[in-house]
Amino acid sequence: MSLPTNFDRSMLIEYSAAFMYYIEKHMLMEVMSRILAEISVADGVTDIRRWMGENIRRIGVEIYTQSLDAFHRGVKGDFYQLPANFYHRIVLHGKPGSGRRSLAHVLAQRWDLLILDANVLAYHSINSRDQDEYSKLLQEAIEKDCVYKRSQAVGNLIQQRLLREDALHRGWILINYPNNKCEAEELFEGFTVPPNRFVFLQIDERMSRMRILLNSYSPGPQAHISFLDRQMAQFRKSEPALNSYLSQRREVVYVDASPCFEQVKCEIISQLTKTPYVLGKKYGEANAKI
Repeated sequence: MSLPTNFDRSMLIEYSAAFMYYIEKHMLMEVMSRILAEISVADGVTDIRRWMGENIRRIGVEIYTQSLDAFHRGVKGDFYQLPANFYHRIVLHGKPGSGRRSLAHVLAQRWDLLILDANVLAYHSINSRDQDEYSKLLQEAIEKDCVYKRSQAVGNLIQQRLLREDALHRGWILINYPNNKCEAEELFEGFTVPPNRFVFLQIDERMSRMRILLNSYSPGPQAHISFLDRQMAQFRKSEPALNSYLSQRREVVYVDASPCFEQVKCEIISQLTKTPYVLGKKYGEANAKI
């Protein structure tokens, strides 16, 4: 049988990323660590393969069901700290003025994560000299004012960026995406490596408006009332359907963004490090037998 001598690097990276996500979703690293720990202290083990065959299912079920039980009961504690090799893939979502950008920089510094802004990514894409197919699709969507194509093109650009080596080996924080339910579904169910945490910053619209206007020291479009009105109207329109979808995902964490910055930051860090992480939908596949 002849083996191929050349590999498509992009396909290999995508496959490796999907495999990494599978290992993380099913907690295989935790299962293997538990197996090695138990077998090292077990007495009278003469056949390691037989012992693993008899105990691996029990260990896997214990780890997964304990995490699920803790998730549903809202248990928090240091004994649920994430593995040392865990890569955070975080989405910060909320109204304009909820503190997404400032919080992204603080969290990125803490865990050495990349900061990916969907708006900045789209801007550089359409203004680059060498445009790829996704950049051309975005340019066409903007010219024709087609919301669906623009959303599709931005999603493709983001996924392409998330499959680069630095994003896969460091983790990332994404802001300004998704903006509606369709984009959220694409993010969680269409991306090769979806986020493992989605932080929904909750804040009253009046307070968010006040924050934007008070912190706008230099004139710009964000400080203009009519621009702000359009942003808020768009958020109000998309939020019900988006929130309905997000409420079904285990990765979503709701955080009150009304208190001071330090308090919100500490609450997010606590949620991300001490809450048992379980990926996927709360219903349907969540109730499937292991």
